[in-house]
Amino acid sequence: MQPAETNVFTGISFAGAVRRISLREEIAEALSDDLVTGRLPAGASLTANDAARRFGVSATPVREALIHLAAHGLFTGGHHRGFQVARYGWADFAEIVEARKLLSVPLVGRIARTLPDEAGPGLARLADRLDAVRWYGDTTETALIDRQFFGELGRLSGNERLAGVLRLLRVQTWMFLGPYLRAAQGPTDAWRRHRELVDRMTAHDAEGAQALMRDCIAAQRPFARRLVGDAGGDLG
Repeated sequence: MQPAETNVFTGISFAGAVRRISLREEIAEALSDDLVTGRLPAGASLTANDAARRFGVSATPVREALIHLAAHGLFTGGHHRGFQVARYGWADFAEIVEARKLLSVPLVGRIARTLPDEAGPGLARLADRLDAVRWYGDTTETALIDRQFFGELGRLSGNERLAGVLRLLRVQTWMFLGPYLRAAQGPTDAWRRHRELVDRMTAHDAEGAQALMRDCIAAQRPFARRLVGDAGGDLG
């Protein structure tokens, strides 16, 4: 049995205890890592048999994972045609930003009010790691740790359904912005306030945490506009 703190596909350690998950869910998590890091870029084709050989498992849990991810808009196609990584445009990104605002702002307020003292140091370490890799322009590690950070926030919300939506929105955000961040090849300020968010939550400052999250999400549109430039059209 694998150690509870380690994801066997990525080697990334979780900040806290994780629930027992199925093989299908483990494969879905591994594929999601591939999506946020660009190992599976937009438009890439993937079959259940190809992925099964990679993971060393039967095709059945892989197919189930791909169908699950396709149902959430991360892949298109399926069945005998294989799967293709979804492409997101400006309109998709605008909806992602709005959804994050509606979900994340009240969620961090709830976490700030209920955060156990023992959860703070783990979140702070993740935030510090994120700031370090962000500064050195390591987009792959930034994507993985960012997804892990928000996965841990979702877990701390105490609502697995909310946590699942939050994880999905982080994957979709990276699927859109990731290619442009990798092309920029430099540090970005977009992820620099995670530690400040942790500090406000550990201080049980719900209003402060909500205000900070609101500001960070509001900054996503101008940040994306500058990053993408003329290729992106108009976010509105």
